[in-house]
Amino acid sequence: MLRYHTAISSLRHCVLSRQHGIRTVSKLPAALQCQSRHSEPASYTKELLQKVDTQFEDKYKTVFRSKSRQQLVRAATVLWLCSFEVLVRHNQQLLKTSRKLLGRRLHEKLLQTTVYGQFVIGQKKETVKPIIADYLASGVGPILYYALEEDKSSHSKLGNDPFYASSVKSFKEAIDITSDAANKTGYIAVKPTALCSPNLWIRLTQVILSSTKSADFDSYHKSSDLIADSKSLAAEELEELEKLVKRGEEIIEYAASAGVKVMIDAEQTYFQPAIQRILGVEMMSRFNRESVNVLVTYQTYLKSAFENVDRDMEYCKREGIKFGARIVRGAYLDQERQLAQSNKYEDPTNPTFEATTRMYEKTAAHILNRISEWKDGDIEVMFGTHNEGTLRQLFTLLSESNPPLSSVCFGQLYGMCDHITFHLGELGIPVYKSMPYGPVDIMTSYLGRRAIENRGVLDKVKKERQLLNKEIRRRVWR
Repeated sequence: MLRYHTAISSLRHCVLSRQHGIRTVSKLPAALQCQSRHSEPASYTKELLQKVDTQFEDKYKTVFRSKSRQQLVRAATVLWLCSFEVLVRHNQQLLKTSRKLLGRRLHEKLLQTTVYGQFVIGQKKETVKPIIADYLASGVGPILYYALEEDKSSHSKLGNDPFYASSVKSFKEAIDITSDAANKTGYIAVKPTALCSPNLWIRLTQVILSSTKSADFDSYHKSSDLIADSKSLAAEELEELEKLVKRGEEIIEYAASAGVKVMIDAEQTYFQPAIQRILGVEMMSRFNRESVNVLVTYQTYLKSAFENVDRDMEYCKREGIKFGARIVRGAYLDQERQLAQSNKYEDPTNPTFEATTRMYEKTAAHILNRISEWKDGDIEVMFGTHNEGTLRQLFTLLSESNPPLSSVCFGQLYGMCDHITFHLGELGIPVYKSMPYGPVDIMTSYLGRRAIENRGVLDKVKKERQLLNKEIRRRVWR
């Protein structure tokens, strides 16, 4: 994370140009120029945290200053449309109808000026890099995300090697873009279902759950050996498992050499135990020996979230592994509940939004209370949240624990909660945007699914819409 601050400082020495399609910045805002000074706070001091507007409403002029009037209008309009449950729930049908009536070209033009333009940073590296540079100049780092994934119904066969080889290539391209635009800093997010068959993830999860008990600490963290020795897996499945591990290693090694960190995304519970084991803790044990290169995502809408984090932290501490984590609420709540109901097993999710909030804050408090046990650089956690109440609780915990800036950062989705993200970035608090990119047709399908999964979040952006409208009126009448 300290490399992120160095990247911002280095932008000060650049001039405004369009060489190779990359826009850099000749002068940083005053609040960011202090990041290169020796007086920059090395930790979350009370003085730093007192500067945070915890209501996130008084600084809207500052946080929206980089937005054009057209961008403000688009953001206000799209977020307003996303507040309608009927539009979000039926977005896939609406998209299909739009394409049928308008044709592909007009349909894509419409999306580029609305939903796609709001939530996706672009299609090609030539358009993506300038946006990353602009965000860095505002103190916001990138989490680049190429939306590749398969659901369990996508393929009946285990192997789809051309798709997985293409996925690895696309992730490497995302690493190159991030490294070039962010001066060898930043993150990419990797979707595990882009690296092997969903059916293989299901089989591996079944073997892990049948071979281990969650309370059996040592057994859980040796589950890869159990998988390799298991008679439950066919020869073809073992072969595909070996390919999966090699793909994961290839991506992470490539990212580490480019100065970019890899976030392993979380998925549904019928995948997640195997993902958390094979691409999570095992990859941390291989690549997080000298520095944090891999971060695992933990979803706190699950009842097991606290236990999962505590177990993995304890294992990493004991084995001398540097611990990397991203804490989020999660994206598959409705699907998990429906599956539990239809298959008549215990619902793995917390019963209410408030219960999920309590789980999130309990997990965060546990991490921050234990962070002093780790040396600077041995732990790195990103708190991904758009919830202002949770952020206020996190700032209270940070003021009590005073961890290094290099150990704790924040993240929000591109196109949402800019009034939070840019305010934190302006203060020099490490903050990142998850930035999806890719072709319009692929990304709109991805956005449609994510909109349904995150409609609870989309419904709670009323304040952001109010601030956007306030800034639009101010510019019109000034």
